[in-house]
Amino acid sequence: MEQQQEECTLKKNQLFTLTLTAMFCALIIALTFIPYTGYITIVGMLSITTIHVVVILGASLLGPVRGTILGAVWGVTCLIYAFMNGTADALIFMDPRISVVPRILVGLAAAWYYRGFNRLFSRLHKGLNSALAGIFTGICGTLTNTVLVLSAISLFGTGAMTLGATLTTILKTAFALNGILETLLAAVIVPAVSAPLFKLMKRYSHA
Repeated sequence: MEQQQEECTLKKNQLFTLTLTAMFCALIIALTFIPYTGYITIVGMLSITTIHVVVILGASLLGPVRGTILGAVWGVTCLIYAFMNGTADALIFMDPRISVVPRILVGLAAAWYYRGFNRLFSRLHKGLNSALAGIFTGICGTLTNTVLVLSAISLFGTGAMTLGATLTTILKTAFALNGILETLLAAVIVPAVSAPLFKLMKRYSHA
């Protein structure tokens, strides 16, 4: 009887986790293709990304494996969006080594960041511990995305779609500046949203 209850609880938790993963994937897809939500275009040329917040948040909640899945969904939708869009920065993201690979690594890294920071601040008050872990995960996850994308552009930004050296420099500078805004966004939203979601997950697992 007790074993059956444990199996039932395990299946229920797996279903709940699968549902959350699907919801985060759906949100990433929606933000990608709904104008001015996931990519906020500025002056018709550059865009500020907000989808990274969803990926970092989901990875923090669901762990490395599902964080990697969320990163892969982000990368693939970014690649599709690049082919659909006509901005200068979208041209660069037509290379999957720039649009897909860094985003997969961000999803994986964000999950480990949260686990690491959660353990680092474990001696603090539980609420403060969770908040600090969320803040630092948001910052590190966003910086990881910015660094990986800029590195990928430097390594693979060649070939038929090469932009002029001046324009490439301008775009890389803009990405770096956008990264600051995106970092601040993640540092605020990730801890604010992760805390109630963690409580909901814990309550459901003990229901």
